[in-house]
Amino acid sequence: MNKIFKILIFGLIVWIIPTLITLLVSYLNGLYLFDVISAIAIAVTVIVFVYLYFKDITAQYIKEGIIIGIVWLVISIVLDIVLILLGITKLSLNEYAIYIAPLYIIIPAITIGFGLYKDQMANGDIE
Repeated sequence: MNKIFKILIFGLIVWIIPTLITLLVSYLNGLYLFDVISAIAIAVTVIVFVYLYFKDITAQYIKEGIIIGIVWLVISIVLDIVLILLGITKLSLNEYAIYIAPLYIIIPAITIGFGLYKDQMANGDIE
């Protein structure tokens, strides 16, 4: 699979799974758990897909972690804003910027951390 295509498809999946989970929770009146469930859904999804992505990477782990972290972050924010503008979610852009967007810092934190870990493993710094 082409690397750019893989980054984009995985980025879409990293956005869609947590989005569907959090939309389901919000429609089931689980708003009091929204923040926790959102964070967990994002983290678990990113961990799975960063692992799958790095299976085919053999060098420049930190660079790859930074790239996919930024790309997946941008994909998530842009698609969320599209949902807001289409009226699918009931949040305003202000509410989104305050309550939801900061959760996405989880994405590059995990991808960059994974890249650092893989780099240390490759250099023999971790046994």
